[in-house]
Amino acid sequence: MFILTRDNETVLVVIGVLWNTFNLITTMFQQWKAGGVQTVGLIISTISLGNVFLHLSTFGIVVTMWRGVLCWDDLPMFFCAMLYLWLSSSYLSFWSIAWLSVLYCVKVVNFTSELFAKIKTNISPIINVALAVTFLNSCVMFSPFFSLNYRNESYVTPVTKNTTCVIKTPLFPTWINMNLYVLVFICYLAPLPVMVMVPSSIRLVVHLCKHTLEMRKNKTDVQSSDSYLLVCKLTVALVGVYITTLTIISLFYLSKLYGSDISINSLLLGYSFYCIASGVLLTISNKNLREKLWALFCGTKAAKGENCARDV
Repeated sequence: MFILTRDNETVLVVIGVLWNTFNLITTMFQQWKAGGVQTVGLIISTISLGNVFLHLSTFGIVVTMWRGVLCWDDLPMFFCAMLYLWLSSSYLSFWSIAWLSVLYCVKVVNFTSELFAKIKTNISPIINVALAVTFLNSCVMFSPFFSLNYRNESYVTPVTKNTTCVIKTPLFPTWINMNLYVLVFICYLAPLPVMVMVPSSIRLVVHLCKHTLEMRKNKTDVQSSDSYLLVCKLTVALVGVYITTLTIISLFYLSKLYGSDISINSLLLGYSFYCIASGVLLTISNKNLREKLWALFCGTKAAKGENCARDV
């Protein structure tokens, strides 16, 4: 049985950060080498960048909670900065997966409408603009978190069996309608990306299943069909990873809402699953990343004097 300890948590963070950093650096180098911006590479870069900061900020928040940051007399600015980084990187990563799903859906699925035909022709520039807007929104939307501070609202809760501390509730300034603001950014983090991901993923799966059956029936171009199917399966799997993570986080907050003593480590475990799983799926789905990882693995094996042969 796997027991999540602080050492295990640190290992998960290191794996997630290193894997996504590999994806980010390799993709950016490939973009620079190609001398242009490719939309798929840009999406992989934004997801990987978001995952790196998401994993690090989640770990930082959990560590500061271990240290009882909410018991301190003053709310430190670095804690506000970590909250900002945590939410903005979540926003960037989640929406990038949504745009990836839309990109493959529009590219693969045939549409009879003239409007959709024009969108299909210009889908790459459209997604590039959507990514730029997403990045700007991620920077601006969560900036009010830098204004978090303590007010008179507080309550006493036990920290251990023998001691207690006053946990103060950090709040936004009075000029911010907190309920409305929280509702807006939660919608941008959860329901809206799902509304984009799920229909495009379902449409993609239906089309590819029909296409694959036709190709296998005619016994033509099966290899090409399988290649398309692999990429789109992995894209749908990314959506599944996001929804699974969203479920874990929702259960965590619902448990807290009903007074459960669930550990904040569950939050780190959920985001660790998301960052590592999405990073691995991106590597598998991209030929350049697969080849670079294989070359890195083979180089390590060769340095140790072991044989490394590519599977055919």
